[in-house]
Amino acid sequence: MGISGKSYVLGRREKGEGGAINIGRYYALDASLGADVFVDALKPHVILICGKRGYGKSYTMGVFIEEMLSLEEEIRKNIGIVVIDTLGIFWTLFYPNEKEKDLLERWKLMPKKFDLRILSSPANVEEYRKKGIEARELLIKTDELSPLHWAQLFNLKPTDYISAIIGRAISELNKDFSIDDILDFIKNDKRIKDEAKVIAENFLLMAKSWEIFDKNGLPINEIVKAGKATILDLSSYPEELKIVVVAIIARKIFEARIRERRKYEEAMIEKKKLKEEIPQTWLAIDEAHVFLPIESCLSKDILIKQWMRQGRQPGVSLILATQRPSSLDEEVLSHSDIIICHRLTAQEDIDALSKIRPTYMLESIEEAIKRVGTEKGVALIIDDTSETTHVIKVRPRLSWHGGEEPSALRA
Repeated sequence: MGISGKSYVLGRREKGEGGAINIGRYYALDASLGADVFVDALKPHVILICGKRGYGKSYTMGVFIEEMLSLEEEIRKNIGIVVIDTLGIFWTLFYPNEKEKDLLERWKLMPKKFDLRILSSPANVEEYRKKGIEARELLIKTDELSPLHWAQLFNLKPTDYISAIIGRAISELNKDFSIDDILDFIKNDKRIKDEAKVIAENFLLMAKSWEIFDKNGLPINEIVKAGKATILDLSSYPEELKIVVVAIIARKIFEARIRERRKYEEAMIEKKKLKEEIPQTWLAIDEAHVFLPIESCLSKDILIKQWMRQGRQPGVSLILATQRPSSLDEEVLSHSDIIICHRLTAQEDIDALSKIRPTYMLESIEEAIKRVGTEKGVALIIDDTSETTHVIKVRPRLSWHGGEEPSALRA
């Protein structure tokens, strides 16, 4: 017996037409499918997608990206999507999902490709361009790195001598400088011992080899584009660099949206037309436990203190995916207004979710997750806005999914 009834919109705060994205259908105990399930994309959200490896986290995130790019033009033109791709798997959005064409037909859907932009390392950019994908080098302005960023990059304490050497150099150089300028300053600074110079220079030469820090850098309006998805492929960078990149870009987006919100209010008061430089932004982060761990890190400070605590007013949203909810800072779980949980079996991960079990749930998180079963793509949804829970089957991807586990058996 299937599930009957009307479609449901998760996270809907106000009545109105448009802006609802279809992520799947209700899933019954007999594995039959019911009405469509949508998510309201008009308002800011913090959406957490979790589950053990291979059960659909990145796939579900891909569905969200596809749906955002398929919104009505009047809504899509006011939204920008930035994807933090730690494994280099989201470029396949550029190709239609021909391998699941039969499955799509059963859902009354068709394979589809999506236009996207990729920012990555020079080597990756060259490969993407060969595929016909729009790509350019990801460049961060060197003077945007504070002493804390440099300390994070090299796994140093801010109070370490090498951190102090680099901090003094960037303070003296002030702005519009390159890594070579920092190296020259340290080399000519007679106050620094030769041994310390060698260590600092080795760190800076390593940073230079990443080919990401530049005197000019990319302005934030070249990273966030209205109506488009920008994939930041960070797969070729070390983990500490990924953290710093996300911290800097998340801060710049948030600050830009604060300015845009102020201009919006002024335009409303003065009855003027507003042209936004930075649209409302959805930041999708795969492997979210890297950037929002229990331990202290720079990206966590920005994402929790700004995006999660204050994000509604400037209009910024997060979609987070992780296979390790127990490794996330507890605030991430408490700030998430929509939780999508695929199959989980690790007790510590189930316990982490149980800590934030809402009072409106009539069963434990552990019992609710058991209803998900073992089928890939099935998930428990906890919707804090409507204070309801559901089990759904995520719809099949329209574009090619690049996150499947490889097999040694070749077709």
